[in-house]
Amino acid sequence: MTHHEFDILSEKYLAGNCSPEEIAMLQKWSDLHFAQSDANRPFAAESEAMETEQLLWDKIQSDALVPTKRLWLHSKWLWAGVAASFTLLISVLYFTREVGPLPASRMSIQGIETKNIGHSQHKVTLPDGSLVTLAENASIVTEENYGKGTRTVYLTGEAFFDIKRNTKMPFLVHTGDLVTEVLGTSFRIKPQSGSTTIEVSVKSGRVSVYATDPANGRKKNGVIITPNQKVLYDTKSKTIRQDIVDAPEVILPHPTISDFQFEEATIQKVLTMMQNAYGVEILVGNPVLEQCAFTGDLNGLSMYRQLDMVCGVVNAEYEIRGTTIFVSGSGCNATR
Repeated sequence: MTHHEFDILSEKYLAGNCSPEEIAMLQKWSDLHFAQSDANRPFAAESEAMETEQLLWDKIQSDALVPTKRLWLHSKWLWAGVAASFTLLISVLYFTREVGPLPASRMSIQGIETKNIGHSQHKVTLPDGSLVTLAENASIVTEENYGKGTRTVYLTGEAFFDIKRNTKMPFLVHTGDLVTEVLGTSFRIKPQSGSTTIEVSVKSGRVSVYATDPANGRKKNGVIITPNQKVLYDTKSKTIRQDIVDAPEVILPHPTISDFQFEEATIQKVLTMMQNAYGVEILVGNPVLEQCAFTGDLNGLSMYRQLDMVCGVVNAEYEIRGTTIFVSGSGCNATR
């Protein structure tokens, strides 16, 4: 592709007029030249490349209204910026900045920032192969010393993490003064819109969530959460509350269609099956309830809908206390 052809296609793309074939061509071209050495640069001179990069950045900043500090990026980081401009998905910057919501907790970090300025989710692969899926307007800073002692990143906005397991090197996500620490698992961090609350929910594995407080020394204000559990952290009051996620998923490795189909099964058996399937503790207050019989097909229903049906049959009710579900009721005639 010549420089002139590149100019035409890039302008068409930024205006939203490219065909799928032209978009694929641009992506292929950017991927190819991003991976090439300095000797095979697509432009005759670095000044020519920097001029093109400047035009693309100016266009993106005016159209997308992204308040990004302009930096001249050299070597591979320059080409990372150009490649990101083609896709209009992310901006990649190498920088030094301060992070932290309070003066006492502010720290200076160096690293690579990736920001999703598109309207769909964007996947970022970290140096160890871990995957981060950024929501719209979310950004992540990969620390310069990533993989040297710890794997540390700094998140702004919402993201889903799928982290490669490494028992010798923990993975840390800083979201303000909240720290999420894992060895290898999948989880989501999501600031709640219109509030001071940050939600951390677990899909697989175990996650340690705590608030940083240098004055406490070894003592951490935090909790350990497992699949289908979440933490709600109030950034204003500095409090952490555990809860069950809004839509628990089955965590069994290979669930079958008969997992939730019952014929004259005791409530104890039904609730034990649900507890194992979702990894959520379910306690029954009245032992008489456990011997009541249940017949029905609960497949395809959410966990809460399943509980509604079971409790409705045996004249019981349930409530959620933290990460535990309590079932109570007067019981039934188990011999009828």
